[in-house]
This record gives sequence, structure tokens and C-alpha cells, in this order.
Amino acid sequence: MTRDEALILLDCSLTELADKLYITTAAVARWNPEKIPPLRESQIRDLAEGRTPVGLIPRTLSIHTAESNI
Repeated sequence: MTRDEALILLDCSLTELADKLYITTAAVARWNPEKIPPLRESQIRDLAEGRTPVGLIPRTLSIHTAESNI
């Protein structure tokens, strides 16, 4: 899947895609535009089909919460 195909599939912008995946827009911009990472492709397909993608970690977790789980 290309990055543009992902944007079309979810009918969103680069920023909105990043928000849906709980990552930064800069991270999405660094993807190879011709072939996105396989895990992200799977997550995007899940979102498009109305399923909750496996492995998404909301950005609302604080650094302190994440560190306490190490």
C-alpha cells in the first residue's frame, strides 16, 4: 500500500492519519511513499474496516506512566 492509498482509504490528510495511528505527522512523512510499513498497513486496513487495530498506543499516556511499566 502506498501512503497516498492509505490517505484515500481513510479519507483523511497526513495529519489526520498520524492522529489515527497515534504517531507524529513527521513519522508518517518519513514513510516510503511507495510502500508503507507492513504493521501500519495492517492497522490502516483495520481502521478502514471499523476494527480496533492491534498495537496502537494512545499518545495520552504520559512518559511517567510508560516508564513505570518498564
